[in-house]
Amino acid sequence: MSFETKLRVIHILNHLAIVPAIYYGEWWMFLAALGWWSVIGCVGISAGFHRYLSHKAYKTHPWFEKISLFLGSLAMGGSPLAWAGAHRMHHAYTDKELDPHSPIQKDWWKIYIHYWGRIQVDKRFIADLLKNKTVMWIHRHYFSIITFWALGLTLIDPLLLIFGFCIPAVYAFHAYGQINAWCHMFGYRTYNTKDHSYNNFLANLITWGEGWHNNHHNKPTKWQFGERWWEFDPAATLIKLVKKDDKYSY
Repeated sequence: MSFETKLRVIHILNHLAIVPAIYYGEWWMFLAALGWWSVIGCVGISAGFHRYLSHKAYKTHPWFEKISLFLGSLAMGGSPLAWAGAHRMHHAYTDKELDPHSPIQKDWWKIYIHYWGRIQVDKRFIADLLKNKTVMWIHRHYFSIITFWALGLTLIDPLLLIFGFCIPAVYAFHAYGQINAWCHMFGYRTYNTKDHSYNNFLANLITWGEGWHNNHHNKPTKWQFGERWWEFDPAATLIKLVKKDDKYSY
């Protein structure tokens, strides 16, 4: 079974878990799952996978690198290597034929549900990451990590599996479906970039700063996406606390 197929199966199972979640769960459990997704999304994906790993927008401490890359893996968007490779391709070919997830090139609903097809990432996009021991260890053991995490939660309490793994991953699935699809379809544009990127307030609500997509595409190596006082960007606030310095190198 391919990497993409395994992820797709897990996404389907996570969505099926909504049924027992509604039947056995309580309203506060959904809020708790949202809170846990907030940690995964802000620390793991936005600050970790995206601004740190994919764009090298800042330097940080080894402990934060390890924590953020582990948390980002729990979003079920793929390993750090796969995620960053696809994202770097997205910026290299934004809204062009080789963009792996452009709603301009493919049906928007396929982009929303992560049905991109098989992506072949050129090694030149990930040459630096292939030398990163943490990135490569997580990549090689990605599904083992996910399996042991899910099994551990289940052994503690099956509801913990549902609300500590499945439902947060469902939140993640739709959060980044919105970013990949909606933020290249509608919203407002602060900058006249050579693509179809938009800032989208709705997509920003559960992605912790990622919705200011046009700002990001204007200067991809800037770790702060929100530029106006009302452009909510909690990941940038976190980065201020953990960064050692800026590194606009990619």
